[in-house]
Amino acid sequence: MSNATKPLVDRAVATIRKKISTDALKVSVTNQITQAMPQSPNWSAATDVQSAVKTWSAGAAALDANAKVITNLRAQLKAAEAKQLTLRRDWATAKAQVLVNVTVFCGGSADMVKGFNLDVITRTRLGMLPAPTNLTVNPGKVPGEVASTWDKGLAGHGFLVQHATDPTNAATVSASIPSTKPKFTLGGMPQGANVSIRVAAIDPASPTGMSPWTAWIVGNAR
Repeated sequence: MSNATKPLVDRAVATIRKKISTDALKVSVTNQITQAMPQSPNWSAATDVQSAVKTWSAGAAALDANAKVITNLRAQLKAAEAKQLTLRRDWATAKAQVLVNVTVFCGGSADMVKGFNLDVITRTRLGMLPAPTNLTVNPGKVPGEVASTWDKGLAGHGFLVQHATDPTNAATVSASIPSTKPKFTLGGMPQGANVSIRVAAIDPASPTGMSPWTAWIVGNAR
């Protein structure tokens, strides 16, 4: 018997050892290999290989094109999300403007506000309003002016103001003057004249329609 070793049978199996973990690598490796394959001396006879390579190349091209679409869409999404933040701010500003304009136009009427299909803020307080606090009286900006300010507190319907040159003499006490804001400026007084001012809040819940008066506070005209 012959102990001669039999020749090995060629059983090579094709594979790819290059990294193809990402779409970009898949496309790059496909292009590198398919562009080099026609250099094989057996290329012209390998018609099935040629057909498979054509399909593979087309798949790589489609993969590359769609990856670019995804990149563009992500950029568009990022831009759209940034724009959405601006649009939300603009919406909130416009909404606030509408609410302010409706509130001013309706002048406190809940029925009118509801007529615009809006809700009404309801506030609950315990008891009647107290007298306003922190009333100050100072010289105004121009000669003959007296400027006064106080805390608004819970008052939502405005205030009443009175002034007098002598609070103990009813003849010098003015009629009640309405003020929508927690401040009042009196003009036309002699320069340096003493002027006393007091304030009450308008209060529909009170039997008198107003809160108690503050104490008289004395100031000087500029």
